[in-house]
Amino acid sequence: MSQKTFLIFFGPPGSGKGTQADMLAKKLNLPVVSPGELLRHEEDSNTAIGRKIKPIIDSGKLVPDEIIEKIILKCFKRFDARAGIVFDGYPRKRAQLDFLIKKLEKIAGKPACRQGRQDYVRAILINVSDKEVKRRLGGRRVCDCGAAYHLIYNPPKKSGLCDLCGKKLYIRHDDKPKLIADRLKLYHQKIKPLLDYFEKSDKLIEIDGEQNINQVQNNIIKELAERAMYDNN
Repeated sequence: MSQKTFLIFFGPPGSGKGTQADMLAKKLNLPVVSPGELLRHEEDSNTAIGRKIKPIIDSGKLVPDEIIEKIILKCFKRFDARAGIVFDGYPRKRAQLDFLIKKLEKIAGKPACRQGRQDYVRAILINVSDKEVKRRLGGRRVCDCGAAYHLIYNPPKKSGLCDLCGKKLYIRHDDKPKLIADRLKLYHQKIKPLLDYFEKSDKLIEIDGEQNINQVQNNIIKELAERAMYDNN
């Protein structure tokens, strides 16, 4: 893939956008930038940033822009961003989008997201209903070792225990019913102006996320290939 490719994955919590971003990034040989994962790493490592953001994340609120921007800029320096990046979970609001587009245009040396142009940025929306999100997140269980399970789709061999280390599984704080509802409400409030931005410039790709993982990935590849952003050869 010779041209720059910056892909931004959107979707509600539990939509599987992270899985799809990882799968596609491997095929395109591009790095994945996921502020959510990076923030969790800061929290787990008990860094100064981690201690600052822990109560924010536990309450289901969004981390301040200035912290996210610092992490994004670090990633740009760490990776060769000139070839492209797959973004998972960022941006989440219009101010973050404006910041990101400005940085991408600086890297690429030309405008992004102009209507009618075959440019280098696309947004991919993984559509999943609120009902399905609640079903998916309500069944999720995690372990301190990093393993994750689902009571329906990927249950542990022994109920309530991790297959890898044998420790007791638990529900993530932000996967509890009240916080799931709060996260969905916040997602819908914040996502609309972002989707409007990409839709107006015809840069939004919508994918049915209630199919199996491989079907979702194949549909993403098909849409990108039609836009000359994926080479099947």
